Amino acid sequence: MRLRIQHALFAGYLGVVGLLVALIVLMVGSGLRRELRADFREELDRLLALGERIVSSSSGLDPHALARVITERTGYRVTLIRPDGVVIGDSFVDPTEVSAVENHADRPEVQAALGGARTAFSERESATVGTSLLYGARLAPLAGEPVVLRIAAPQTSIEATVGRIQTTVAAVGILATLLALVAAYVLSGALARPLVGLAERTRGIAQGDADTVRPQRLRIVEVDELASAFERLTEELRHRIGELGEERDAIQALIDCMAEGVVALTDDARILRTNRAAHEMLDVPKEPRLAPVGSVIRHPELREALKQPTIDPTAPREVLIGGRHVLVASRALDRGGSVATLMDITDLRRMERVRSDFVANASHELKTPLTSIRGYAEALADDPPEELQRKFLGSILSNTLRLQHLVDDLLDLSRLESGARSAKLEDVPVRDVVEEAWELVAAVGAELEVHFEIRGDDVVLADRQGLIQVFRNLLDNAVRHTPDGGHVTVTTRPEAAGAHVVITVADDGEGIPAQALPRVFERFYRADSARARHAGGTGLGLAIVKHLVDAMDGEVWATSELGRGTSVTVRLPAAGELFP
Repeated sequence: MRLRIQHALFAGYLGVVGLLVALIVLMVGSGLRRELRADFREELDRLLALGERIVSSSSGLDPHALARVITERTGYRVTLIRPDGVVIGDSFVDPTEVSAVENHADRPEVQAALGGARTAFSERESATVGTSLLYGARLAPLAGEPVVLRIAAPQTSIEATVGRIQTTVAAVGILATLLALVAAYVLSGALARPLVGLAERTRGIAQGDADTVRPQRLRIVEVDELASAFERLTEELRHRIGELGEERDAIQALIDCMAEGVVALTDDARILRTNRAAHEMLDVPKEPRLAPVGSVIRHPELREALKQPTIDPTAPREVLIGGRHVLVASRALDRGGSVATLMDITDLRRMERVRSDFVANASHELKTPLTSIRGYAEALADDPPEELQRKFLGSILSNTLRLQHLVDDLLDLSRLESGARSAKLEDVPVRDVVEEAWELVAAVGAELEVHFEIRGDDVVLADRQGLIQVFRNLLDNAVRHTPDGGHVTVTTRPEAAGAHVVITVADDGEGIPAQALPRVFERFYRADSARARHAGGTGLGLAIVKHLVDAMDGEVWATSELGRGTSVTVRLPAAGELFP
């Protein structure tokens, strides 16, 4: 059970005051009773002296009548007893029954009087009347013979007087107690108020509010000194908390700026802290503080990689999460728990795959023409007929041009990806660059019988040389994949809003399978490798097209239906003003 300090102080005051009142009542009663009994004995002694004179001056009165005379004078019971203990007179006993009264020789006051005491006293409860009596006895001469004169006085008046005074004292004490309790309640409240204020401020500080209102001064030295010490402690604590908060924010900002995800775990595998990168990688709530790893991380392999270091050291582990490659490196802390770093290596793995594909494809692309050149050169060295020499020289020239195109495309793609080549935007008529690009394509493949047509006269904001290269690659692809007698059509049209121009290069050739369309703009990707190599393609044309169009703030996409042709669409910003 918890008590407030005000209630405890009040209860203490109540106990002390109540105890004092009880002690006063008891002490007053005891002292008053003692004083009254002393006065009562003195009075009884005087009455015995009066009775002694009456007994000694009596002239032949009957002892019983003599006892009644003394009773009339004193108002108390009087008994006359011979030295042998026989009662010869009693004012409260009928004369005819005096002889039946028991012997009083064993009574303490009788024995003391016979033993020589001037006045003997004894207190006890009377068996005859059933009340507490004070007995006083002394020797008195009766007709020349000594007798014991005993007077029995009831003490009920003493107890009544003591009771009345005790009641009065108790009433006064209760009234004083009530007044004292009111003062005690006010005083305890005044004493408790600054302590309660200190407690409230302590709770406020514990809840992070270091600016809680200060408690009022009470002008009590000890309490005020305690308040002053607490104020100094609060200021120091506020200063320390501020420093810790700044340090924590700096550390958190530093962790949040890290590209790698950071997850700190307790020794029982609960999440203690995470950073922004970890939130994005793991798709977890912003503050999963002290949540079990199992309730936040659903990926079993990742969950195991995070929990294991809290038990045994483990080597970094690569985990595949939603198509992303994440390298998880964890280490246990000396004070318990662990820290895990999560590095997204998806781009690295993609670049490794691209590099591997590039090496494989480039090696294959270079090997094929080189093998042909070597073979033809060796055949020429054996001095074949002139007609065969011309044929071999033509093949050597064709494969040499193919190598040159491959190297040129690789250099162009490298410049575009590295940012070494930037677009110089200007107003470019689409018809002019398409016709120039077609002349280059037609000059290389003059033997091909493909019908070409341009529809539209729009002007775009683009890089002229880059746009020529875009259409050269698109037209080259269209011609190589269109049979003799086929058609290649270039159509330009402005969008409804007029901010962009849409240019479509369409052919009615062999088309592209639907599953291959999403990858046609990747390097070295071919929908039909055998057909593309036979046609002399490098697999880099559309990749170069995409980079060039992106550099001109445009978009490019392809649509196709197998056996019915392909359409590649380029969307570019419209020119600021049209040419006349």
